[in-house]
This record gives sequence, C-alpha cells and structure tokens, in this order.
Amino acid sequence: MTSKLLYLLGEGIRSLWRAKLPMLGSALTIALTLMIFGGAYVVLSNFDRATRRLQTQYRIDIFFDPLLSNQEAFKVYQKLRSVEGISSTEFINKERAAEIFKQEFGEDVLEVLGANPLPAGGIVLVARGYRTARRINRIADTIAVIPGVTDVAYRGELVRVIERYLQIAVYGGLAVGLVVLLGAVFLVSNTIKLSIYAKRDTIDILYLLGATRKFIRFPFLVEGVLQGVLGSILALGVVIGLLDIVNYVLEQFVLYRIIQPSYLPGCLVSMGIALGIIGSSRSIRKFLNPKKLGTR
Repeated sequence: MTSKLLYLLGEGIRSLWRAKLPMLGSALTIALTLMIFGGAYVVLSNFDRATRRLQTQYRIDIFFDPLLSNQEAFKVYQKLRSVEGISSTEFINKERAAEIFKQEFGEDVLEVLGANPLPAGGIVLVARGYRTARRINRIADTIAVIPGVTDVAYRGELVRVIERYLQIAVYGGLAVGLVVLLGAVFLVSNTIKLSIYAKRDTIDILYLLGATRKFIRFPFLVEGVLQGVLGSILALGVVIGLLDIVNYVLEQFVLYRIIQPSYLPGCLVSMGIALGIIGSSRSIRKFLNPKKLGTR
C-alpha cells in the first residue's frame, strides 16, 4: 500500500516537472489570487481592529435642562440606564461641567460670568452589538424624548463613513478576487489537461491492464495539489514580505503596526490546495476517459 502511494505521488511530481511552463503559469496565477485574498484579509482584519478601537469611543453626550439642579438632573440620568443598547453611563454634574469647560477653553466660567450657567449632563457608551449608524440613531432618539433632556449629540457621520468604506473594501476585494480565482481554476485545469493528453498512450495501456480509475486519476490530482501548494507558498512569502516593508516604513513616521492575522498562513495554504483540487478535478472529470482521449 505504501509503495503504491509513493509510486502515485512520484508520478504526479514527474508529470508536473515535465510540464514546467504550464505548471509555473498555474502556480503564479494561484499565487496572484491568494495574494489578493491574503492582502484583503490583512487589510480588512486591521481595518476591523482599528474600527473596533474607534467604536469603543462611540459615545452619546447628553445635556439636561439647565434649570434642573444636580439632584434633579441625576434622577433624569438614572432613566438612561434602562435604554437598550447602552454599555455604560457617566453623570456629569454642573461643577464637573465647569471643570471640563476650563480644560477645553482655558476659561473659568465662574470668573467670567459670576455664576455657572452650564447644565448637568451625561455620557453614554454604546454597547458593541449596537454600534451601527441606524442603531445609534435609535438610541439617541430614545434618549432625546426623556423629560429633562434638552440635547443629544454623537458622531453619527463618523459611524456612517466607517460603515460605508468597510462595505466598499469588502465587496471590491471579493469581486476582484473572484475574477482572478476563476482564472486560476481554468489554468490549473488546462495544465492537467495537457498532462493527460501527453500521457494518453500510457493511460490507455493502464486501462487495458485493468488499472482502476482512482489509480490513474490520483497522480493528476497530486499535480493540482502541488500547484496549489506552490502558489500558496509564493503568495505567503510576498504578503509577509510586503507586510514587513510596510511596517518598517510606518514605524519611521507613526507608532502603528499592521498586524498579521494568525490564521493567514493556514488560510492561504488551504485555499491554494482547494484551488488545485478544484482545477484538477474539473479537468480529470472532463478529459480523463477513453472516449475523450480517443484511444479506445
């Protein structure tokens, strides 16, 4: 059993070596496909990481009626906790509001006006599952109608911009990747087809000797898998190399590094093998039979 398996693997490798140019074209196309998917995976993973970090800053600022005392405003503030979609809240009394004003503008409102006209307020952080423009709008609208609340402010436009660009990146990357993926499957299939026709006499003899279809097909399947593995190794090397270069440049200007997703190597190798199997299976199913070969 082991000797038979080694023989079949050897046949696949020898066939691949004899068709070096078609094999190289297939491997490079697979590599290009995986580079696009790998690059998109890295970009989207890091974009998602940055978005999540920014989303932790998604907050709604609430201002209460200036005529309310701190105690009255706090009673209104307590109603915020019952609003769905809120992860945490913070109460800002009038004195704290004056301190924040001084930190932001460098002026003491008590010295300028002789009194503190600033209202008490609150800060609400939106829960993770509610950080979309539509849901934040709904939360803000719910808070705005609570008696005692005079104004609600949040970065709604920023949320919409983040969502829009994330969708563009996802759909654009998928569209380009799909086109190149189809090209990779076609080239792998074509390489296997050439290999089948080059060995059609040998295949016919094997059929006459009673060899099973699985025995004959296995070396061609190995060819496809090896093309996929080679393409994935090339893609992985390029993506990781580019990642190192980009990080080196970034570190000269900003304190930020693009993180390599831990699943990247496994994903690219798995995709490469899958592309090789799909391409070779397509060609084997279509061309590897006596009638198609014209030998029997």
